[in-house]
Amino acid sequence: MATIAKISNGASAASALNYALGQDRPMHEKTEQWLQDHQLERPVELTNCRAVAVGGTNGIDPFIAKEQFHVIRQLHNQTKESNQVLRITQSFALDELNPKVQKDWQKANDLGVELAENLYPNHQSAVYTHLDGKNHVLHNHIIVNKVNLETGKKLREQKGESVQRAREMNDRLASRENWHILEPPKERQTETEKELIAKNEYSYMDDLRERINKSLQDVSVSSYETFKERLSDNGVILSERGQTFSYAFLDANNKQRRARETRLGSDFGRETILHELENRARQNEFRAVEQREPAITPLERDTQQRESEIVSLEQAIEPRKSEALKRESKINRFIDTIKQLAGRVPELTQRVTRKLKQTKEKILEDFERRFSKDMKNYEQEQQKSLEKQANRDVQSEKKPTKDHDRGMSR
Repeated sequence: MATIAKISNGASAASALNYALGQDRPMHEKTEQWLQDHQLERPVELTNCRAVAVGGTNGIDPFIAKEQFHVIRQLHNQTKESNQVLRITQSFALDELNPKVQKDWQKANDLGVELAENLYPNHQSAVYTHLDGKNHVLHNHIIVNKVNLETGKKLREQKGESVQRAREMNDRLASRENWHILEPPKERQTETEKELIAKNEYSYMDDLRERINKSLQDVSVSSYETFKERLSDNGVILSERGQTFSYAFLDANNKQRRARETRLGSDFGRETILHELENRARQNEFRAVEQREPAITPLERDTQQRESEIVSLEQAIEPRKSEALKRESKINRFIDTIKQLAGRVPELTQRVTRKLKQTKEKILEDFERRFSKDMKNYEQEQQKSLEKQANRDVQSEKKPTKDHDRGMSR
């Protein structure tokens, strides 16, 4: 069934959405070759994206979700670049949704959209479906804008509350689909760690995650070197082992600890963090260019920003507007055809009635002709039979019996 693999907060909406759409980003696990081997093609609009299906709630277009999220944050004065989105990863079992069946790509996305609508009906959500993970399992990246559309306030949930709510709703969707409800995937933990968590005592793994998150809170951290230095300031030593990160630190008990990214979760993995840093670097570069431009009044800056947002939205909407016009033209032609057919209904009814009458008359004529022929044949057969019987009777009367012959001889 569908499982909630993880839920986490995202500091930058732009970074989370860029990663989920994956425009101009190569797929993982040699997925490009896998798609070719199985003669599968992504939708035309997603040819250069990691996502194979996209959707959204509350009017969100996944291709311009960054701009739409930004407009709502601006409208409600929630512009601080931290804790902007909630990220939910929803994964599907291979025996329920088959990545080799393209209609299952869209079904996975539809279920993600339904989950987001039920969990956060007053928030914008964008849903991106991927299949470039291990075994090409279909999974959704659901990005939720934390700003409430009605109140303008930020989403506040107790630790663990969002996970519990998501899993309960997800289980209801699975039950409706008649899927088996599986236990959610867990991080690899020792028995000691499990006991500490159960007793609500100190866990060095949680401590390590908090230190890494603290190192990433400052959005000015936009390079690998700066991130590594900030980790060092928080007592964590970062090293690379192949294509993965490994972290080492002294825990609260002054004990040396080491953990690879696979135990911490993908949010703390090399790919995710480097992608986040790369996006921050681009954003910082854009800000630097803005600062070098001549000073303008706050009103002018706000006006220019709004105009830029409108232009971006118009440019993004234009291709869809053209497609909508084409669809409208097809619909109008279809309506005209229906009207023409409706006007011809009486004529068609008369033609059908005449045809049925002609068919009925022909059937009756054929029947009458065959019946007459059969009766004539029957009468002829009867006549022949009577003639044969009469001939036999005549012959019988002419032939003398044996007794009659003997009497005549005496």
